[in-house]
Amino acid sequence: MTKKLIAAALILCQVLLFGCAGRTVTVVEGQSSYHEKGVTITNKGNYFNVVLDYTSGLTNREMGAAYARGILKVVPNFESLVDSYISEINNDIEYRNNMYNKDGLVTQIDKRYMDEIEGMASVLSKDYKNQRNDNKISKDELYLYNLIADIGQGTQCSFVSVYGSRSATGSTIAGRNLEWFGGQYNQISQIQAVITFIYPQKKICSIGYLGYMGILTGINDSKNFAAILLAPTGEAYNSQGKRSFPLDLRTALETYDTIEEIADYMKDSKKYYANNHIIALSDPDKSIILENNISGFGPHGSRVKRAIRTADSRLNDGVTWGISDAIGSVNSFLLYGNYDNHTHEQHNTKRWENMKKQLLAGGDKVTPEELKSVITYDNGSPGAAIESGDIYNRETTQMVLFQPKTMSLEVYFRPKTSERNPDTPIFVKVPVFENN
Repeated sequence: MTKKLIAAALILCQVLLFGCAGRTVTVVEGQSSYHEKGVTITNKGNYFNVVLDYTSGLTNREMGAAYARGILKVVPNFESLVDSYISEINNDIEYRNNMYNKDGLVTQIDKRYMDEIEGMASVLSKDYKNQRNDNKISKDELYLYNLIADIGQGTQCSFVSVYGSRSATGSTIAGRNLEWFGGQYNQISQIQAVITFIYPQKKICSIGYLGYMGILTGINDSKNFAAILLAPTGEAYNSQGKRSFPLDLRTALETYDTIEEIADYMKDSKKYYANNHIIALSDPDKSIILENNISGFGPHGSRVKRAIRTADSRLNDGVTWGISDAIGSVNSFLLYGNYDNHTHEQHNTKRWENMKKQLLAGGDKVTPEELKSVITYDNGSPGAAIESGDIYNRETTQMVLFQPKTMSLEVYFRPKTSERNPDTPIFVKVPVFENN
């Protein structure tokens, strides 16, 4: 995607989001909670708490079907919400093209996850015709929804963390913002969820959306934290034979006990992805950034990099950090020799400079509340990401503050009742792996 197309996509998202102020999608109230073997869903207000328990003996397909039954009980209009959302981000031509793009990715999905998605599809609309904007979700559309990060390229996110001597607690404090187009009628906010997957030997937690099976922001019970950010380089899009990086990140969290192992798994040269991306990783002692550049040349035609960036890494010419025991990221590659999608992109450079400025304002010892003030930074009220340089901006749908040592998780979820982000965002404490 070219720079002009990226900017146009972001502006379009802004127009869609704010062109109809005061309107929200009709909400169909469902049950406040649902439980059957292996699945529990509880409405917590601005999000749903979900537990998918694989120690119950369910197969992946059975789990998917049970999960979909629960979703329809707590959100009866789930299909129309997701279908209208898909329709907004795909016009007729894009819908057809992305169905083709989806096919190239599906063949590489782990069979366990395919079984989950197809189990869900078996409970949703029985009419599997692919028809845009028909208030139903076909199996292919459910795949499209689950591959949105692998197909779409217009989102923005950020990450910042302190640890060691810069952390007032002496251990890691990580902050992550998810900029994700919420839908003209705030559809996506209606289905925000914290999903716990319980396996015989492992537990993972996903901060995402009902029915979305990959990882946007995730935690495992080895006290590892992971968050994805896209990093477009302008390369032509090609999904054929490529893998889904949010689903692979789920596998990594399910499998490994250290952030280095997770990074090694994701940057394996045998794994090719359709979208260039960044993965921010934290454990109780530190945070690192994996710059997972699959395509796009670096300066002077040098090879692309799939490598870890630390606070002390050498950066591309003209890019500075200079903050010890801290690391940050916007939607750009910064490692020396990697593709420069940073210095000429205002939506990256402005947020990067504001992130540094706000972090340094916290002094030599940064508290959790001070890091929260960094990720919630705006110039009076959340503005457009491109124009304002606001870290908390109009496109922010979720913000996460996580402390791996204590497993303390606080999340801002965009309110279900408003398309506009409030000037003062409210975080809620979310228990992680308690009572399950």
